[in-house]
Amino acid sequence: MPDEDLEFEPRSAVLTFEELERIVGIFVRLGVRKVRLTGGEPTVRKGIVDLVARLARIPGLEQVVMTTNGHVLAELAVPLVQAGLSAVNVSLDTLDAARFRAVTRRGDLARVLAGIDAAIAAGLRVKTNAVALYGINDGELAALCADAWARGATPRFIEHMPMGGGEVYEPSRGISARTIRDAVAAQFGDLAPAEGSRDAGPARYWALARDPSRELGIISAMTEHFCDDCNRLRLTATGELHACLGYDDARSLRDIAREGGSDEDLVNAIAGAVAFKRAGHAFAEAPPSTHMMGIGG
Repeated sequence: MPDEDLEFEPRSAVLTFEELERIVGIFVRLGVRKVRLTGGEPTVRKGIVDLVARLARIPGLEQVVMTTNGHVLAELAVPLVQAGLSAVNVSLDTLDAARFRAVTRRGDLARVLAGIDAAIAAGLRVKTNAVALYGINDGELAALCADAWARGATPRFIEHMPMGGGEVYEPSRGISARTIRDAVAAQFGDLAPAEGSRDAGPARYWALARDPSRELGIISAMTEHFCDDCNRLRLTATGELHACLGYDDARSLRDIAREGGSDEDLVNAIAGAVAFKRAGHAFAEAPPSTHMMGIGG
């Protein structure tokens, strides 16, 4: 989240729960089986438990999951499970409390760790997400794995992607997937591709050769591309449909819905976005202007 110059959309621009339920229902008719609520921060949305319940009731939708900063998970884990949430990813870039506050600009590590424990106790599948960066957590990669495994979570690392604010790609800043694997292997022994090493998203999973139950995921957007089999579409809080995280162009499903468009009109817009989904991103050459918090992590 940027330090300053934040521009928030008026509440009227944000999709209502009724609009979200309608649009997600159309996606499900077209074959979508998993919906992830992300952000920004989804738990700040008033009525988030009700939204989860609404989406979980859509016939044919198999999973509603969430990515969150974890700060209110201790309070929300049980209600979210009861509403139908099945899994949660929690941002956890470092295990050092002071560094965590500096990286997040406002985060409380103890609250996040308590939220992770509460989510696991409530029966949620939990993954931790760390953006791997030199000078931030390059010395903690193995420790982040050990902590997640001890709690019953799956650690994941994400290669840094340049997004928003004129940011450019700096290979010397982000830690590569290969370097991440080497650091973990140096501490715990050899890694091998995990059984079913790809899930429904972009991460590739690896397991300890001596203990295959201990897995870690890596989203290697910059050095080991997965664009050829990407199955993600992103719908922003204001109804903009992005076929790729790496480009600014989008189609407004909100405008179609609010201007009286039929379900078929929405289907055509979605189909058009998928049909023109690019073969790959251009993060290194032309980073998008949208901040990650605006399009969803």
